[in-house]
Amino acid sequence: MHLKATILTLILTAAAACISSSAATDTLSTVTDDRKDSKLIRFLSEKVSVSGYAQAGYLYDTYDMAHDGAFNKFNLYRAMIIADIKPIRHLDLYFMADVSKFKLHELFVRYRPVDAFYIRLGQYKTPFTIESNMSPSVLEIIKGAQAVQYLAGIDGSDVCFGAGAGRDLGLEVGGAFLKIGKDNRNLIEYRVGVFSGEPSNTAETNNRKDVVASLALRPVSFLKVHGSVYFGEGTAKADSPYGTFKAGETYRRDRWSAGLEMEAGPMYLRSEYMEGLDASVRSRGAYATLVGSATHFLDIVASVDYLDRNIALSDWQCSYIFGLQWNFYRKCRLQAQYVYQQRSSNSQGVFSGIPSSHMIITQLQVGF
Repeated sequence: MHLKATILTLILTAAAACISSSAATDTLSTVTDDRKDSKLIRFLSEKVSVSGYAQAGYLYDTYDMAHDGAFNKFNLYRAMIIADIKPIRHLDLYFMADVSKFKLHELFVRYRPVDAFYIRLGQYKTPFTIESNMSPSVLEIIKGAQAVQYLAGIDGSDVCFGAGAGRDLGLEVGGAFLKIGKDNRNLIEYRVGVFSGEPSNTAETNNRKDVVASLALRPVSFLKVHGSVYFGEGTAKADSPYGTFKAGETYRRDRWSAGLEMEAGPMYLRSEYMEGLDASVRSRGAYATLVGSATHFLDIVASVDYLDRNIALSDWQCSYIFGLQWNFYRKCRLQAQYVYQQRSSNSQGVFSGIPSSHMIITQLQVGF
């Protein structure tokens, strides 16, 4: 009996030890998982920034060129999701996509050891013009300045280049330096890049690279002076409307711009002049946009916007814009604008025989 009791005691003791060991292992596993989850949560909270915005609206035009008459439509302009990841100091990975069109806009890696220098590789906005490098989420004019949209290859109005959203694939260096003033601002900002010369998300079609550069000076706190150049060659996506080249042909594609930004109290002014050369066709454009903040949530917007697609043929259009902007919550706003589009009566090009028109445009933006 004593032997049986001893054996039974040993079996129960071993079982208890196994259960205790198993419980300890489970506890250790749980602790390890908790630590992994904690590290992941800490990384996401400290190293990853996610934001986004969506824009939808309505447009009525008394004469729409594409439909040869009056036309109105509702638009989902864009629905952007943005992720900025900073895994280590001085390095960031950036991603931007339009989920409404399932289209990649930006994807790049950037190394910035100091303010005066960074190097960036990937797809992003080229340094041509001030407005082209502004986010639509802060742009005052719903459709953007037509000169910028055309010469920067943003909206596809330049049918030979296509709709590239002002972005391209390339390598760029830039930075800001020379601190001055009581506000400790940088006097000089620069960007220089080599790009494929194609619209975004488009494979390169020639064996040439485009060079784009910009330089900005801020001599006083309320004024910024900006200039940019673009030297390149494009492969035509369609026949030139002026008969200078055919689809598939490579042509010279150069641009330059000069502009300024001024901000004093509740008033903000941005203006640029730019010219372009496509083969032998010279174009030019300019705009001036003035914004006055009546209150912290209401802006009054006025803009004049001019584009001559072919100077030799007097192929120009001028837009006069007036609107209101209600900033009802952080990145959320409601815009309403009236646009009068005056077209050349002497045009021998795209605008030949096209009457002037009136537009009403609204846009709702929701962001986070």
